Amino acid sequence: MSWLIVASIIIFLIAVNALYVAGEFSVVSSQRSRLAAMAEEGNRTAGWLLSLLRQPAQLDRLVAACQLGITLSSLVLGYYGQANILRLFAPWTESVEPASRVALHSALSIAILLTLTGLQVLFGELIPKNIGLQYPERTAILTASAMRWSMVLYQPLIWLFNGSSQLLLRLLGAQPVAEHAHVHSPDEIVLLVEESRAGGILERQETRLLVNTLELRHETARRVMLPRNRMVAAPVDRSCEELLRLLANSPFSRLPLYEEDIDHIVGFVHIRDLLKLHYLRQTSPSDRETPPLSVRSSMRPVRFVPESLPAEEVLTFMQRERQHLVIVLDEYGGTAGMITIEDLFEEIVGEFEDEFDLGAPAMELRPDGRLWVRGDVAADDLADLLDVSFEIEEADTVSGLVIEQLGRLPRVGEEIDIGSVRLRVEEIERTRIGRVSLELNEMQRLRWQERYG
Repeated sequence: MSWLIVASIIIFLIAVNALYVAGEFSVVSSQRSRLAAMAEEGNRTAGWLLSLLRQPAQLDRLVAACQLGITLSSLVLGYYGQANILRLFAPWTESVEPASRVALHSALSIAILLTLTGLQVLFGELIPKNIGLQYPERTAILTASAMRWSMVLYQPLIWLFNGSSQLLLRLLGAQPVAEHAHVHSPDEIVLLVEESRAGGILERQETRLLVNTLELRHETARRVMLPRNRMVAAPVDRSCEELLRLLANSPFSRLPLYEEDIDHIVGFVHIRDLLKLHYLRQTSPSDRETPPLSVRSSMRPVRFVPESLPAEEVLTFMQRERQHLVIVLDEYGGTAGMITIEDLFEEIVGEFEDEFDLGAPAMELRPDGRLWVRGDVAADDLADLLDVSFEIEEADTVSGLVIEQLGRLPRVGEEIDIGSVRLRVEEIERTRIGRVSLELNEMQRLRWQERYG
């Protein structure tokens, strides 16, 4: 047998291996949306591949066929290549002295095996794998016919090996699952999104929206609520004019109403309801037999949620009940705070301010490089930005964290070290901290620019 024939058969076997490798990687990497678009344009092969991807059992059959093809071509290549190349070298080895012939034969066998393995890995594995991953749909369509015939040809072996593996798994107490029917958990999706951002596929804003939406399930009502000391509420027996004056000096459009105290909220009133009530009082003729229009008659029912309820469920509850405001109750049934739709949206899209939000921003990077943080910012959010861990017992906010560490209300200008972070108190508002500031290192500054820059 000539060198040309042996080389041709070796190249053919490597090409067969490359075909199966490219076919497997391209099919499992193909995007269904692209295949669906091709199928709509009349590409029948794309339609077949799309149906394959939608049926995990059929996809496993194709993968099994590819793996069988790769294994068989590799075995045949090793057996045929080594035996026939050694045979071609036989005239030369026969001329060597018998004492050295065995050593030469062994050295040649090892060299041939290493050469064939290198060619197989390079041209039969790595190159076709990268082609399949870089051009998945195109490669899958080009190799589809060969894959389809292989599934038919190897069907008995596929049935035998798949059946044997499932039987062994059951004997070991494991449940067989479809190899490629993997469902990603939310945490895995977050990692995929962050990898896509690092690879330049997703923009910063898109990444933040996706990650924040998925992370919402980790938050609770207590974590996202406006605490009771920042709520604007009023007794239900106040006059319409008083309530309008109160709302005019606040950033809110809905006002919770209570009896006795804020722990006994009975409803809320919208500023439009108050304006309508005020207008009707001004324009309606007075009639002694008709009871005067009251704030209580314009009051709307309010819904309550426990502070431990996940924020994701709070959003679902508010959508179902068609509510833009809910009151959060603590473990004793008292008012812990309130949540608006805007609060939940800000957890997803980040804090946004309208023309009525005149207060300081939650976080502000000053020209001198110091980060100013509002006291009501969640301590966990600051820790996440700084990539540090705070030892928190009961505090939820930065203000609570500082007071918890000091055991008292600090003075303006006072500094405190919490772990590796040094916070300086910049503003005090009555019995709580208004704002603190801290110095960012280079990595923290880059993280700030990535999120808020």
